[in-house]
Amino acid sequence: MKTLWWVLLALVVLALLAGCAAGYKTVPADEAQAFAAKVEPITVGLLTALSNHDEAGYLRDMDDTMRSLSSGDKFEQVYQAIIGKIGRYQSHQLDRVLDKDKFRIVIYKAQFEKDANVVVRVVFDMTTDPLKVAGLWFDSPVLRRK
Repeated sequence: MKTLWWVLLALVVLALLAGCAAGYKTVPADEAQAFAAKVEPITVGLLTALSNHDEAGYLRDMDDTMRSLSSGDKFEQVYQAIIGKIGRYQSHQLDRVLDKDKFRIVIYKAQFEKDANVVVRVVFDMTTDPLKVAGLWFDSPVLRRK
């Protein structure tokens, strides 16, 4: 009976995880490469500006919502939380590209001075012309440490 309970619990957890992933569509490799090439200057500019403590450069390609959530004191908090922990940006490599609703998420594996295993997610609003950054996340074991 206990085994059945654990199997049911595992199935429920798997169903929930599948539901969380629902709606994301992997962009085919050739299209992903083309899109990544198109947004390369934005990505490099964003990561370089953050590394250089350049708020104006960091905000330049963000949409209005991201800009309002990322300026002033928030910029300083992001700078300290990211660059303060993992050092300056060095390079990145495309991992994959996903679509969800009106957004395209470009996921990179990035290297910073003190951490070579940083996942960077840059979210673009596909309804804007020119493209604007609508979201930005950094993740690594080093960043998750307190």
